[in-house]
Amino acid sequence: MSYAIIGAGNTGQAIAGYLSLRGEEVKLYSRDARKADLISRKGLTLKGVFSGKVHLKASADLKEVIEEAEFIIISTTAIGHRPIFNRLKPIIKDNQTIAIFPGYWGAIECKEILGEEFEKKRITIAETSAMPFVSKADHNGTVSINKVKKNVLIGSISYSAHTPISKKFLKTFPQLTPARNVFETSLNNTNVIIHTPIALFNASRIDASEEFQFYPQGASQKTVSYIEKIDEERLRIAKILGVETQDILTLLNEFYQTDYSSLYKALSGLFPKGSGPASLDHRYLTEDIPYGLVPISDLGKLAGVDTPYAEAIIHTASLLMGRDFRKEGVDLRGLTRADVQGLGGVIQ
Repeated sequence: MSYAIIGAGNTGQAIAGYLSLRGEEVKLYSRDARKADLISRKGLTLKGVFSGKVHLKASADLKEVIEEAEFIIISTTAIGHRPIFNRLKPIIKDNQTIAIFPGYWGAIECKEILGEEFEKKRITIAETSAMPFVSKADHNGTVSINKVKKNVLIGSISYSAHTPISKKFLKTFPQLTPARNVFETSLNNTNVIIHTPIALFNASRIDASEEFQFYPQGASQKTVSYIEKIDEERLRIAKILGVETQDILTLLNEFYQTDYSSLYKALSGLFPKGSGPASLDHRYLTEDIPYGLVPISDLGKLAGVDTPYAEAIIHTASLLMGRDFRKEGVDLRGLTRADVQGLGGVIQ
């Protein structure tokens, strides 16, 4: 099998290295030509859960990277999804699969942008509920994979209801579990529920570039209680949409094969290290709100579920940062019940 990895950050390098260790044919795209040249020359050294040295082709030429790929894995930030989808539209090949790690509603956005090319070229679009690896790249040829998550969901939108995500792909990523649809994947994204309250409630620390540990010091009991309130809103929406999910504590315990008795203990126990952001212009706010909480709020309106806790975060963060996060991210306000059904979902 041949893979194109779009995005050469922490996750992109981890996935490219993992696949190369398995003997797969891999090409890696980076918009930074210098980074691409460095990886092509030096290869990647993997440390942690997987270890070894691999050599692969990296390039700043998107067409070159995807041209012969059976699977295109997109590992950019959610903010980078739309530009990549627009660039892929004129160069996508017949029968290719696009997999977005993680989704952030990217599958729906991708289908919309591809338009007629989606069915004309028999494209399959998939997305995951989370990154499969917890990883860190030093951007000098070494990437450390510290943890591998379990039971990460993957859902797909296909040109045909009878062609779900390839079994070959699932065999390559055994930590992935097929979901019924992409509502199930994006509504099971734990990042958007956890990151946003902690970041916003520590805004003064972050704005002052104060050093602190994001989870042990940033996630107080009150903050965790607020996270649980947003999670209750997510669970109510999921129930009406017929989405299989569990509370966020259970999801984390399943990801990491742990048995924490409370979310407060889980966050500090699972992530004892990790500095908080040094700026408010950070993905915990600029990605997780417009591409996470805003779609949840939109779906809440469609499903008839009030989301005051999510909406308070959206509104307050927008005012604090002088931005309109409702306009910046994925817009599901025009989604109808028929659209939901067409994407494999239901509204009960």
